[in-house]
Amino acid sequence: MKASLSWLAILVGCRGVDRPHPGTAAAFAIEVGQPGQTIRGVTGDGARVIVARGDVAHSEIEARTGATIAWHVALPGSAGVVAISAGQVIATFTATGKVDGLGTTMELHGEPSGAIVALDAATGAVRWRLPCDGTEFAVITSIAPVDGGGAIVGGTFSGTLRVGDAANAGGTARNVVASAGRSDGFVAAITADGKVRWVVRVGGANADTVQGVAARGDRVAIAGTFMAGAELLGEPLVPFDEKVPRPDAFVAELDANGARRWQLTFGGKQADSVAGVAIDSKQRVAVAATVRETIKLDGRDLGTRGAADGLVAWFSPGGEAGAATLIGGTEFDGLRAITAVDDRVVVGGFFHGALALGKRAIDSNHSDDGFLAVVNAAGQIETSWHLAGAGREELTSLSSIPGGFVAGIAHSADLIVDDDKLPAPSDPASGAVVIGRPAP
Repeated sequence: MKASLSWLAILVGCRGVDRPHPGTAAAFAIEVGQPGQTIRGVTGDGARVIVARGDVAHSEIEARTGATIAWHVALPGSAGVVAISAGQVIATFTATGKVDGLGTTMELHGEPSGAIVALDAATGAVRWRLPCDGTEFAVITSIAPVDGGGAIVGGTFSGTLRVGDAANAGGTARNVVASAGRSDGFVAAITADGKVRWVVRVGGANADTVQGVAARGDRVAIAGTFMAGAELLGEPLVPFDEKVPRPDAFVAELDANGARRWQLTFGGKQADSVAGVAIDSKQRVAVAATVRETIKLDGRDLGTRGAADGLVAWFSPGGEAGAATLIGGTEFDGLRAITAVDDRVVVGGFFHGALALGKRAIDSNHSDDGFLAVVNAAGQIETSWHLAGAGREELTSLSSIPGGFVAGIAHSADLIVDDDKLPAPSDPASGAVVIGRPAP
């Protein structure tokens, strides 16, 4: 583990701190904020940290190697999620109309629509780019790297969605789908050279979306929310109550060709949301969600302590429901992100008031704080970190790296991550920190 994480120790020269936690290799926390920009995505590969940040119209992707910014590339739109795969940084953004930049011009018809660009991880040079274009709108919500290169992307759209064009469709027509109602979810497989292998639609007559994707080997996991009448590849998604006009959650697995392997739904009378999905090293699937009041999951009733709690739900490689852990106190709490680290997952979320994380108790002192926690397949919280400070702290992104994980945190005042303390940003709207932690 120490060999795979040796790059963390060279970040000492950055603004911030480099302070090992007890019993771990070196960890880091660095301020990466820029005036007028917010952090949208973060990832890494053990040699560099990749940060996506920006505002509505102008964004950039930045690669850091130690204390040095190795390269940065301007994006002609609003930055989104980002992944690194086989020497490529695959970044997403949203824009409207004619988009000039990245060595080409794209015409996006939706308001807005998405786009995908692949950059050389060592130099930032553009390798390829793709429109993700909805006739009404299309937004990419999630991305996962694919073994050997390429990525799986997920999101939501309305109208007709085209990912790429005829030149990118790999000789098939599987890059175009149409929504069945107000909005549908989608998941698309992109190869390492920018070809679209397939696009799958999820939804029905109401508002449905894909909010998380994960990939490992020949397995693709997806998760999101749906309402009554939705289906996935011809198989209905079963709601908690067809007469309740609020979204439930679903999780499903596809194979490498986009065919459905299994699916399962859960939810209750109130609106539930999904923060993401992960596949661990033992091929188990875990979903992070925010749920309200009482939900039903595989015949079990799970009740929240407050108005809402975070939920980590595990599923076997065959789709059987496993452990389910609620994370929350007596207020409105929830989860924002999830990533797999070896045979466990790391989740990040928000809370107000008192919160128990396994054997540890933390308190937000009457403000809104964040947290990170390691959860195993038995549903136990093994390790946690408190994201605290005098202002707002919000986990924006989370990604695994060799031997650990990186997380992006937006903050408006001073930020304290357990022993790491970072000063308040000069612009309260632009505070951004990337932290890295080795696997506990």
